Amino acid sequence: MSRALRHWALAMIAVLAVTPVAAADMATPVESSPTTPPSFYVHAGASGIFFQTNAQATGGGLFTTTNIAIRPVYTVTLEAGYFITPNVAIALSSGVPPIEHLKAIGLPSEPTYGSNLLGSTRGGAVMFLLQYHLTQFGALQPYAGIGPGYVLNFGNISDGILTNWGFDQNFALALQAGTDWMLTPNWGVFVDGKKLFFSTNAQGFAFPGNVPDRTHVTLDPWVATVGITFKY
Repeated sequence: MSRALRHWALAMIAVLAVTPVAAADMATPVESSPTTPPSFYVHAGASGIFFQTNAQATGGGLFTTTNIAIRPVYTVTLEAGYFITPNVAIALSSGVPPIEHLKAIGLPSEPTYGSNLLGSTRGGAVMFLLQYHLTQFGALQPYAGIGPGYVLNFGNISDGILTNWGFDQNFALALQAGTDWMLTPNWGVFVDGKKLFFSTNAQGFAFPGNVPDRTHVTLDPWVATVGITFKY
């Protein structure tokens, strides 16, 4: 019996000695491993393009200043980026080229032509952007970007009052601001706004007499996009 008591006493002493150590271990928070910054990201979304137009005639006399209008167009866009550092990224942005209809507002000879549509073009911009991403706000990750763009023409459509309608390609400057809202470490949603500073020349021939008309058109569109983001 005395031997059993001695074993019991030794066991209790061992339990009492171990308990503070175990309690201290439980009180110490487990350090989580730091999250690895992403190397790439992809934005896929729907965009609305809203033009701020101005036109100046460079020949022919059919056009007058500020008489060109383009209704908003909508398309799907894709942007892919690579993080040079956890905060700095380079990105390529583009989308499905929409069809843009250019109309002459206040055209005096509209009753004669029966339309104010000058012509249509399927075109879109490719942008190369340098971005800075803020990551200190948790799931909300704003960013801003700047870079050159090039507006491509994928086809002129002579569906208006001008024949041999043409719309020239040209370079543009793009400014960007937006934010990612990460729902998981890899997936989230985003909103994005871009401002393009872009101008080019449009030309065609007007009836009667096939009078050549050439106009310098400033478009300067706003591009608003919402969609999903994936970072990895």
